[in-house]
Amino acid sequence: MAKCKTGKCGCRTRIISSAVSQMNGQECFDVCTTPICGSPDYLGLFAPVIYDEIGINLCTTFDLGIDIPTAYPTATTATAQIIDIAYTYGDGGVEITQISGRPNCYSVTLTNLTVQFAISLFDDACRLLDTIFVTALYLPSDTTAVTYDEDTNPTSVTLELFAPYGVAYNAVAGGFTPALNNIGFGSTDNFVRQGLNFYGVAKLLSFDETDSTVTVGVTLVLQSLYFAGYRVASAGKIAIPKGCIVSPEDSDCLKFVAGDLLNLEIKPLDLGMPECQENLKQDCTPACDFDCISTDT
Repeated sequence: MAKCKTGKCGCRTRIISSAVSQMNGQECFDVCTTPICGSPDYLGLFAPVIYDEIGINLCTTFDLGIDIPTAYPTATTATAQIIDIAYTYGDGGVEITQISGRPNCYSVTLTNLTVQFAISLFDDACRLLDTIFVTALYLPSDTTAVTYDEDTNPTSVTLELFAPYGVAYNAVAGGFTPALNNIGFGSTDNFVRQGLNFYGVAKLLSFDETDSTVTVGVTLVLQSLYFAGYRVASAGKIAIPKGCIVSPEDSDCLKFVAGDLLNLEIKPLDLGMPECQENLKQDCTPACDFDCISTDT
């Protein structure tokens, strides 16, 4: 940071960044009144940086909660998308613990994850019939749960992450508890936060339209993430694609008027200095740097 002294450059005592104070090599240049225009060679970015991550796969079969043959008799295929993952903290829920003797690493136990799916139903011509919303329990702590499976959907998993700058915290009555942020597709959770984040990706493995059930595999990815400033080379601003509102049935003339500007793009030849231009071609001598290929004048 640089300090502008009282009376110097006609300014009051204030603290400004060294970048501004040295702008354009002028000691008294004021970027606040004369912004710099053009494209920068470098950009400063404050970006989320992943320090460590690990993923696991889970799978289970669950009921859609609707009679498919009756409600959607033409349904033959489906797709699945995870919208949200709900969970609680503490005993029977998510637990985050700093590993004793290893202060830069944390142990994260996941259990009782209620996954909200958007299941899209299609007919045999790939036409969308409807999108239904259903939840299923992954990593159920109760082994009697209908979705429990010792191999593909156990009671819990414990993952270890390198998190050198610590975790974020939830404010609770009487203090704070470590937090795990779910990056979902709901309007309230479709963003990352500093600390520990996780997200899920679904793949529909089987759709039984007769029994109205689906088998869905999910990948859960856990990350330690922190925001940091970086200096990166700039290749210029993004060229925004232009959307055309002209209907294809309109005239070519109207399309041209609504289109891009013309530009001359043919490249000129790289021509050297002419040789022997003061002589007729039949008078060329070996002194010229080229052979005569015609006797026409």
